[in-house]
Amino acid sequence: MLARNWRWGTSLAFQLLTTRAFQTSSSTIMAHRHNLPAFFRASKALPAALTTALSVSTTSTPDEMTTKSINSDNPLLRSWESEPFHLPPFKSIQPSHFEPALEAAMEAHLSDLEVIASSSSNDFDSILGAYDRAGSIYSKVGSVYGNYVSSLNTPDMQAVQTKMAPILSRHRSKCYNIPGLFEKIEMMHDIKDEMLEKGEWNAEQARLAERVYIGFVRMGAKLDEESKKEYADIQAEQATLQTKFMQNVLKDEEVWEMVITSEDMEGCPPDLVSSARQAAIDRNHDGPADHVITLGRSLVEPFLTYSSRRDLRKKAFEAWTSRGELSEERDNLSIATKVLRLRKRQAQLMGKSTFAEFQTEDTMAQTPENVLKLLNDVWVRAKEAANREREMMETFLTEKGEALEGGIQPWDWRYYAEQVRQANFNFDESELKPYLSLNAVTNAVFDVSNKLYGLKYVKRD
Repeated sequence: MLARNWRWGTSLAFQLLTTRAFQTSSSTIMAHRHNLPAFFRASKALPAALTTALSVSTTSTPDEMTTKSINSDNPLLRSWESEPFHLPPFKSIQPSHFEPALEAAMEAHLSDLEVIASSSSNDFDSILGAYDRAGSIYSKVGSVYGNYVSSLNTPDMQAVQTKMAPILSRHRSKCYNIPGLFEKIEMMHDIKDEMLEKGEWNAEQARLAERVYIGFVRMGAKLDEESKKEYADIQAEQATLQTKFMQNVLKDEEVWEMVITSEDMEGCPPDLVSSARQAAIDRNHDGPADHVITLGRSLVEPFLTYSSRRDLRKKAFEAWTSRGELSEERDNLSIATKVLRLRKRQAQLMGKSTFAEFQTEDTMAQTPENVLKLLNDVWVRAKEAANREREMMETFLTEKGEALEGGIQPWDWRYYAEQVRQANFNFDESELKPYLSLNAVTNAVFDVSNKLYGLKYVKRD
C-alpha cells in the first residue's frame, strides 16, 4: 500500500481539550505554564522543513536576539499574551496569514543565527545557549502552521503548503550554512569532553554540543560548496514531492465515497449507521435512505469490522488501501520513485551506500541490518499469532456452516475477528464506546493530570 500518513502537530488536541472550556486557579496551570506543552515551542512532529535543533527563548535580550513577537496586524506575528493561556487566536487566523508570517519568521531566525556567527564571544552561552534560544518567532509560527497543514485540508491551505514546502526547506538549509556558524559549533563539539571532565560543563551541556554538531554534519555542513548546493536542491525537491504525496492521499480520502442504503448497513451498530447517514447529508445525498462510507478512518474501519456485506467490505477495503493511487492525476507511485532516487543521491553525498544506512546512523538501531533483524524477529512471532487467529476464525466459520469463496481475505479479517471475540469471549467492542465519550475522556485527562501534576480545573463562566 502506497498510502502513507504524514501527520504533524500531535499535541494540539490535548492542549485544546485542557484549555478550551476550563481555566485553572492561580496556583495551578498559570503558575506552572512553563511545564506544559505550548504552541510557541517547536514540536517534534513539525514538518521536516520546519524541524531544527532550535527551541524558543523568552530570556534573550533584544540586542542579542529578535523578540518573540513582531508588531503586526498578522495574528501569527503579534503577541499572544492577551489570549487565554497564551494560545493562538484561531478565530483570527486565515490561510493567507501563513506566508507573510513565515517569511518574517525566517528573516528573524536567520538574523538570530547571524548574531551568533559574528559574535566575538566563544563561551557556551554565547554559542550553544544562544543557538538553543534562537528562532522563537519561527518556532511560534511554525508550530501553528504544522497543526494547520495536518488538520485543515482546504484548497487555500493546500496552496499555501505547496508554495511554502520548498521555501521552508531552503530556509532550513540556509540555517546550517551561515558563514562562521558551523566553525563555532564544531569548536564547542571539540572541547565538550574536556569541559565535562573539568566539571565546567554538565552532562546536558555536553549532550547539546554533540546533538547540535551532528545535526549540522547531517545537513551537509562539511560538504564542499557545490555539494552543499546540490544537497539543498535535493532537500527542497523532496519537500515538494512529499507535500504532493500527502495531498494526494488526503484528496483520495476526501473525494472517494461509497453510497449505500440503510439496508446495506446490516450488522453495523447504531452509532456507525448514524455517522454514515450524517456523511451522506454532508455530501448532499438527499435520498431518505442514503448513507455514505468514506475513507476516513472513523467510518471505514468500523464498517470493515461490523458490516455483514462481504462485497461492500471488499470495495471499501480496496479503496482504503489504494489511497494515493485512485486517480491517474494523483499518481503517488511516480512520486515515490522520484523520492527514492533523490534519497539515494542524498546518501551518496553523505558518503553512504544507501539512504537506509544514512537514515539509521543517527538512531538507536544504527544500521539497516539491525532494523531488519528486529523486523524479521517480530515478523516470525506476528505471523504465528496471525495464523492462530486465522485458525480461530476458520473454526468459527466451520461451526456456523459457512464457506467463504477463496477463504478468508483481507477485507474479511476485521469482521470475523470481531465475530469470534463476541462468540468466544463475550466481548463487543461497540459496548465500550459510551465509556469513551468526549466528557468521559475529558474527565479522565483532568483526573490523570491532577494525579501526576497536581493540576486543578475550574469551569469557565
